[in-house]
Amino acid sequence: MIKYRKHWKRVKGMNSSTRPTGKLFTSNIEGLRRLDVDAELWQITRSGIEIPNAIFVRSLSPSPDLFNTFLTEWKHLPPQVWWPEYEKRFLEELQSQEKFNYLRLIYRKLLHGVNIVLICFCKDYNFCHRRLVGEFFRQYEVQVEELDPITSEQLVFLWR
Repeated sequence: MIKYRKHWKRVKGMNSSTRPTGKLFTSNIEGLRRLDVDAELWQITRSGIEIPNAIFVRSLSPSPDLFNTFLTEWKHLPPQVWWPEYEKRFLEELQSQEKFNYLRLIYRKLLHGVNIVLICFCKDYNFCHRRLVGEFFRQYEVQVEELDPITSEQLVFLWR
């Protein structure tokens, strides 16, 4: 759990009875076809093409160091090999003040009824930072839905 939890109530307008009315989605590009509500698109990638009409938020992507480690050392390996280390490192990064500021901004918007989609290019959300960012919000009673919930098992089946 992120160590900032004790400071979370500083979010303007939050009290014990306030619950977010906006919904948080996570998705890759393909999953956006399943979005059936108005929502802000937040692209949380380190690099890649900019998605039209999306707010580009590199601060919620993996650090340059973690991203480069993925590209140079892990990308060619099965995710089961590298994911535990990636997840550990990204969750540590999620505790940074820079990332926390954006997490609070998202939460404020959700409190005001704004729906948000966190988008990246990963195919399998099981091995993706967007899932970790989304899961952060569950402890604050935010509904989180993956728009393209393809699983590792489905990917193996598709590749056969």
